[in-house]
Amino acid sequence: MAEVDPVTIDEMYTSRHLEVAQRGQYRSYEPRRSAMLYELVDDLGIGPGDVVLDIGGRDASHSLAMVRMFGCDAVSVDPVASNNEEARAAVAASPLGDKVSVRDGMMEEIPAADGEFDFIFSRDMFFHVVGADRALAEARRVLKPGGQMLLYQTFATDRLEPLERAQLFSDLAVAPERMSPEDFRTRALAAGFTIELTDIIGSEWREAWEEDGEGLTSRQLLYAARLIRKSEQLRAELGDVDYRVELSNALWGVYQMIGKLEPWIFLLRN
Repeated sequence: MAEVDPVTIDEMYTSRHLEVAQRGQYRSYEPRRSAMLYELVDDLGIGPGDVVLDIGGRDASHSLAMVRMFGCDAVSVDPVASNNEEARAAVAASPLGDKVSVRDGMMEEIPAADGEFDFIFSRDMFFHVVGADRALAEARRVLKPGGQMLLYQTFATDRLEPLERAQLFSDLAVAPERMSPEDFRTRALAAGFTIELTDIIGSEWREAWEEDGEGLTSRQLLYAARLIRKSEQLRAELGDVDYRVELSNALWGVYQMIGKLEPWIFLLRN
């Protein structure tokens, strides 16, 4: 960050701008909501007859949501066995389950035929991908010509300090080189995609969750405070790995809110 002149003590305690500052702090700047991601899918015309790949689908909640909203078919692919167990249970319990299938696999080696999908949906998973070039080549392989990929991804900013980076990336299985939007843009173009849209979300969704009363980031901040203050007790209760994951997950949300992490949307076309 650029160096700036220090604020003087007189400037710090002056009250001449207090009213203006308070007005700025206590009004909404109309943040967009997370539902915009599905609105973008809707704008693309995904509907009955289309087959969507939900890559890194976890519990298949996004697959089921897209099937419900758009009438498409969906395939959820995830490399984690426990995620796929949850996904299969959710699909089996859903009245729309016959329109969703769950496959074990990773983005670097997608278990699908060439040109099988009309659309790929990727929500906040690409930072786990080590072989980015292979993964993007696979995405192009399984997409029909002209098919699109919507990728929502959190990236790091210059505000994220080196020690914070080291902790976060280590504890959340983040491939550090995936945390640059410029790197992603370069690799997507090199893979043969065209980039049709980029949109920096920043803190908007998290502001909206606070304003709407969900308070997700407030809860994460409180949880992080407890995990740090009672670290010895909670590390013993949770175990070292779970403690580290829980703390870094909580900080992930807080860091998005204060600009250390920055979610983006990329829309790519094959």
